[in-house]
Amino acid sequence: MLIRNPNRLTVASLKLLMFSILFISSSVSFAQSAVGLNIDSCYAMAERNYPLIQQYDLIEKSKEYTISNAGKAYLPQISITGIGAYIISGLPTIEFPNSEPSEKHDVQFIGIGQVKQTLWDGGATRTQKEVAEASASVEKANLDVSIYDLHERINQLYFGILLIDEQLRQLSILNDNLIRSLNGAKLTKEQGLSYQTDVDEVKTEMLGVDKRMIEFNFTRKGYIDMLALMVGVNLPETVQLEMPSAVESYASFTSERPELSVFANQLKLIEATASFDKVSVMPKFGVMAAGILIEPGISFATENMSSLALAGISVSWNIAGLYKLSNNNKLNQIKMDRIHNQQETFLFNNHVQLIQISGEIDRQKAILSIDDEIVAMRSKIRNGYQLKYESGLCSMNDLISAINRESEARSTRSLHHLQLLMGLYNYKTNTGH
Repeated sequence: MLIRNPNRLTVASLKLLMFSILFISSSVSFAQSAVGLNIDSCYAMAERNYPLIQQYDLIEKSKEYTISNAGKAYLPQISITGIGAYIISGLPTIEFPNSEPSEKHDVQFIGIGQVKQTLWDGGATRTQKEVAEASASVEKANLDVSIYDLHERINQLYFGILLIDEQLRQLSILNDNLIRSLNGAKLTKEQGLSYQTDVDEVKTEMLGVDKRMIEFNFTRKGYIDMLALMVGVNLPETVQLEMPSAVESYASFTSERPELSVFANQLKLIEATASFDKVSVMPKFGVMAAGILIEPGISFATENMSSLALAGISVSWNIAGLYKLSNNNKLNQIKMDRIHNQQETFLFNNHVQLIQISGEIDRQKAILSIDDEIVAMRSKIRNGYQLKYESGLCSMNDLISAINRESEARSTRSLHHLQLLMGLYNYKTNTGH
């Protein structure tokens, strides 16, 4: 299961703390001793260790700030403007007969203060919040896709190590058989029934086995190092991986790929942004108050006006959006149709991929039933050659050839078994489980 970022920051912090404790304890336990490791724990640790996981918290914080800013649209809006100017021709004055002429000033200062309080903005604030939520959901869904891709990389490393371990186990069995043959060759040589060349041939085969084991061990170390880097813990070279159980009910899995969540959230985002077109043609209501200060004041005969105050209800309605509303609706529908097409294409390709994997699973199952018979026959043949050699009826080369063919049959059977398991887990991964 993917790590999801919670809706509340406090819960996110708590989860981060829990993950950190688990991460540290896992590092200590893996570093101290050779322990078993299963594929599900590798998935979980790789997700927690992936640097991109930090984006979840950043997206959540960004969404909260955006929604908070949108909500502030209903706070009172205050504006203050000051104008200082040199009067070239003078402001008009009104004088009555026999009155004193008013004093003229060449410099005038006008101060304007305004307060607006929105009562209803046509749904713009609500739409902005919905868009912020939808945008965050799309970003998180895209992160889910990137992080879920880790499962396929873990599968390759995990089953690669298991395959190497199985090859090493088969080489160990082969080496045990060669040791028994070597002891038999030494005994018959002491009895004068064989030559030193028989002993040397077995020793040469054993050296070849040692060389192959060294190569596999170095390859295994490289895979372990890569897996440790992916899961973010120090894995000792002796770490043992648990053999995954076969997923018998794989064919019943329904697609739950994170890409489907991306498409669904993209559709929601289009629906949310489409609401802006409706909001743009809605009237806006509010209350406002304004004050004007003029210094020096303007003379109107016996009166001198230096200030003015007013208050009332404001209504604004811009119908320019009506001209584009029809075309914007069609454009939004086209965007949604494109996303539906992308979703259908993804599901089609995913279905084709699952059919291919399912066919490979059926093939491996059919081959394994034959492999079991081949291994049984090769083991029987090798035992027969062992008796023949001890009776002097075949050469050491014949016996070594029979031993190698038995080992090859066992290795092939192990390879097909692990390919079957990997196919089952690839099917599981490609369905989003």
